[in-house]
Amino acid sequence: MYRLLIVDDEPLEREGLELMINRSMPNQFQFEQAENGRVAIEKSIEYQPHIIFMDIKMPGIQGLEAVSVIKQKLPDTKIFIVTAYDYFTYAQEAISLGVKDYILKPAKKDHIISLLQKMIDEIEEDHKKRLQELEAIENLSIIRPLTENEYTLMLMFNTVQELNVSQLSSILGFEIELGYANVIKLPKEISQNDKEQRRIYECVRHFMKSWRNCLISPVVDGQLAIFIPVQPNREADLQSLVLYQDALKTIEYIENQTGYQTVIGIGSLKQGIEGLRQSYNEAFHASLECDELTRVNLHSVNLSLSIPDEEKQVLIDTFRKADLEEVMNQFNYLYERFVNYNVKQVRRELNSLFNQVFQSLRSSSIEVEKFHIPEINEISELKMFVEQQIIHLITKIDREKEIKTNHLMILAREYIAHHFIEDLSLEQVANYLKLNPVYFSKLFKKQTGETFSDYLMNLRINKAKQLMEKRELNLKEICYQVGYNDPNYFSRVFKKCTNESPKEYRKKVLMNI
Repeated sequence: MYRLLIVDDEPLEREGLELMINRSMPNQFQFEQAENGRVAIEKSIEYQPHIIFMDIKMPGIQGLEAVSVIKQKLPDTKIFIVTAYDYFTYAQEAISLGVKDYILKPAKKDHIISLLQKMIDEIEEDHKKRLQELEAIENLSIIRPLTENEYTLMLMFNTVQELNVSQLSSILGFEIELGYANVIKLPKEISQNDKEQRRIYECVRHFMKSWRNCLISPVVDGQLAIFIPVQPNREADLQSLVLYQDALKTIEYIENQTGYQTVIGIGSLKQGIEGLRQSYNEAFHASLECDELTRVNLHSVNLSLSIPDEEKQVLIDTFRKADLEEVMNQFNYLYERFVNYNVKQVRRELNSLFNQVFQSLRSSSIEVEKFHIPEINEISELKMFVEQQIIHLITKIDREKEIKTNHLMILAREYIAHHFIEDLSLEQVANYLKLNPVYFSKLFKKQTGETFSDYLMNLRINKAKQLMEKRELNLKEICYQVGYNDPNYFSRVFKKCTNESPKEYRKKVLMNI
């Protein structure tokens, strides 16, 4: 029931209005009455009415004064001014206070009921909007961590998603003009223990989010990254000692809470999205240099060998195509710059590179086993090992793609077999498989040797031939049962495929039965 407060210094006016409303709209309102402005304010606070009918002229606190106080405390309450005085200044002031309407006494019943019904509709609409807002807030609380995961993975591995980094920044309300990255490397003994990795992740998330605004990645291959924004005017405050102390606090907190010792690498301060990616790579390399004694390591420019992101992406795209010759050409092109670096640096950079390759392949639903480059002291042996692994990897990718393609074709044929009597299109089947129609068309022709339209036509005609053996079906019924709505068109297609009209073909079939 809706709560309705009637405010008037005349008891007969209050009772009369309540009686009229109750008779016209029974069981819809819970009524309260107030004889002056002070009581109206008190009862409004106590009962929080949905609707108020307020007389202007009353002893003590006047109607408009009461409206002003009530509106401050209950802004959503619908208030009507009821008065015998038709003063324009009253109307102006009432409107400025948020009053819904101005009613002159004696008010007509139809007018009052009409206004109340309108207010009920507004109240219900307001309630619906509040529920939608609450649902949106709840959904955002679910979506935000997933969006943060996508955002950080795109920064770490430059993965291609439907949304770009700027769009994800907008969704999160998180813009990073200047910042740096930390990479925490988890203990090897929990590399296969998802539960313990999750425990450390939650620990890091709780600690970091409790005292600073930042983005935290999921655990990927035994590491998690933290992206920390910095106000441009505070750049000078972030000296190496501050970064070191903050990182040390983080891993000490992890150890105190979980019992596990972790190490952390720190990237340098960078600008923009590309800068954050570089800072992450620096932090990743720095974390690889850490051990149980050197638990925190700041990036050093002189020790870092880094392949530009654009060149990495070219290699990743070539891997996706499973083109062995092109992958080898790209790899050899990258490897030429490694001759002036020691084996340890090259090995570290290659591990980082193939880490991104694997993550990118997995994001494209290509499941391949990750390999780790072992300790090799000769640069030529290192190159030979990686080339062997590339050949093995391309073979696996090619096999995986073939299996996936065969599976897609099975699904496509099954879908066509179940829907061929409908007005079926290539786009409809491609959409079912979640493929681009142009790509699906080429793939279908390559796998079946027929275009989609020819395959569908032959399927329908072969089905029609089977149905022609049933004497109880006439040709028109057969036409409809194989997906054609026009018997004349069916006849032309059938003759094109068999060099016989449906009538001639059926006559011959029935003679042989």
